[in-house]
Amino acid sequence: MTPNANILCFGAAHFDRTLQCTETFVPAASNPVRTLHRKPGGVSRNIAVHLRLLGNNVAMLGAVGDDGDGDQVIEALSELGIDTRHLMKISGMATAGYTALLDETGELALGMMNAEVYDLLTIDRLEPHLANLQARPWWLVDANLPTESIMWLAENKQTTKFCAATVSPSKAVRFKPVLDKLDLLIANRAETRILTGIEINDLAQAKVAVELLRGKGIPDVVITLGAQGVVSSSASGTAFWHPLPTKVKDVNGAGDAFYSGFLSAYSKPHTSFDDAIASGLAMASLTAETEGTTVWDLTLDAVTERAAKAESKVL
Repeated sequence: MTPNANILCFGAAHFDRTLQCTETFVPAASNPVRTLHRKPGGVSRNIAVHLRLLGNNVAMLGAVGDDGDGDQVIEALSELGIDTRHLMKISGMATAGYTALLDETGELALGMMNAEVYDLLTIDRLEPHLANLQARPWWLVDANLPTESIMWLAENKQTTKFCAATVSPSKAVRFKPVLDKLDLLIANRAETRILTGIEINDLAQAKVAVELLRGKGIPDVVITLGAQGVVSSSASGTAFWHPLPTKVKDVNGAGDAFYSGFLSAYSKPHTSFDDAIASGLAMASLTAETEGTTVWDLTLDAVTERAAKAESKVL
């Protein structure tokens, strides 16, 4: 247990499973499969783990079922030194999980997500913990929480900094009612389109979108453009950041890693917005060079060295 976490991550922590058909996939039929992997997942969980590996004090608030998967989620996070006292075990519910079924060629044939337990992260479950939640200087809130809970948190954050993790285009809309109360928004181009109505196909459109979001009252905004880099906007201006040189192995988790690198830097006193962007780019790059979503041999020196290569230009 870490009793004084400086970053509290709200949202998803579960297991992802990938199966592949050993014969030609047949819809609406029983298909023989082999299991490729079963690994921890969830946006908030992925961010929390990298934050902890970067040496931060981290706590997590979420929901799991009263089952073996839930026990394993909590145990794995606790073993890393993440404070799990706000991870709720919900009786009668199954721990969330994503299952991907690949066809015989390796293409996705079917994806299934059970996230019902996250809908139970309701205001009445959060309210008894409010004083403890407000004691954390930074919140990372992913969009797996119900809209009403996100709105309630935004209304009650007091001096806590609220960072929104948009998760997906379909869930990003949950932050629309609270854009004027966010302190930091990081979103990809598809999620940004949901929040602004702007299709981003070039840097000019990204500049319009990022400045529109700042105009809604968000002090710091970052739009990630995948392999094309990121566009950022803060009180110091709007800029485009080139992607870092990366020997890509697996891009899964790179977006979540950006949050970790950025927040790890920005949550510390006297760290500039630009330095935090560089740290986020470094974490995304290092993660893309790793099989899986977590860089288990992560070092601060590796992040610092990679971040030193970040370059930007004013838009």
